[in-house]
Amino acid sequence: MLLLTKLIPKIIVVLLVILFFQVIEDCSALYKGPSSDHFDGRRFFNKEPGHTLIDTLKWLWEMETVEWPEWVDDPEQPLPVPGVGTGSLRVTFINHSTVLIQIDSLNILTDPIWSFRAGPFRWAGSKRVRAPGVKMSDLPKIDIIIISHDHYDHLDISTLKKLKKSHDFSIFAGLGIRKILRSNGFTKIIEMDWWQKYTHEQSRVNITFVPSLHNSGRNLFFGNRTLWGGFVIQGSSGNVYFAGDTAYGQFLHQIKRKFNNFRLAIFPVGNYEKRWYMKSQHMNPDDAVRAHKLLKVKQSVGIHFSTFVEHPEQTIDAHEKDLLRALKKHHVSESKFWLLKFGEGRDVPK
Repeated sequence: MLLLTKLIPKIIVVLLVILFFQVIEDCSALYKGPSSDHFDGRRFFNKEPGHTLIDTLKWLWEMETVEWPEWVDDPEQPLPVPGVGTGSLRVTFINHSTVLIQIDSLNILTDPIWSFRAGPFRWAGSKRVRAPGVKMSDLPKIDIIIISHDHYDHLDISTLKKLKKSHDFSIFAGLGIRKILRSNGFTKIIEMDWWQKYTHEQSRVNITFVPSLHNSGRNLFFGNRTLWGGFVIQGSSGNVYFAGDTAYGQFLHQIKRKFNNFRLAIFPVGNYEKRWYMKSQHMNPDDAVRAHKLLKVKQSVGIHFSTFVEHPEQTIDAHEKDLLRALKKHHVSESKFWLLKFGEGRDVPK
């Protein structure tokens, strides 16, 4: 009884702390809506097993980083073209998950980041080891920006604000991200749930937000309050799949059933170790090649590699070697899965 009496104040403090953060989360909810098969009324979730907090702590404890170069200078590439006409498709790799997709007179930019660090402050977060392959000032007119999720290396507010000074674009993103964008002065926002489709009025290009196997969150306490995903872009030039940040999962079979004839797919191929943990977060090159084959993609491109020192548990060029092994293993020609140089653009074969 005496022991219980001594513990009561501590128990009350713990309960008050829990209640405090509960109230903060309720007051700062980024999305409110009906429950679904991937939203419980408070947080979004994957339909497939992911990792737990214990898993995350174990991964951080076991992390064995390898040395990356302090800086990498990449050769200059030709500037992006102003645009492409109906029937044409061009892709330019800029850095990390930032890609310029040019389709049916539209210029679409994915997960744009030009900042030196990916994090909440200029002095905090993962720092880059190479410059973006295209200077922001050399971009053609941007019509649409698509955001796969709200992690700092994919939703970079500083970059978006700078782009806004020179471009008049609409932003497509998952549920909950609108509130983050509006608080930073953005108004042309299309917020989407999984499988929701939007038709661009001028070009008649369809953009569908599709599931991925990942997570979201921009602070330690309130994760998964916004929805993550990829995008399928359908135009007269063909179908394009931007996978965003994702692991390999059963959702790919759903995408296969709903869409076909992908002329281009853009898959993440980096930051995939340790595998026991990352297999529910990031594809490795073998996963990406399997996805390429499953979706019967004509031309794939790898992204999400060798840009930011996030958690380097493999050498900076490991993805290149692992991709070559995966292509050979799955009998896929190297010409069918490009690793573009930073800033390199190519016309996508029909």
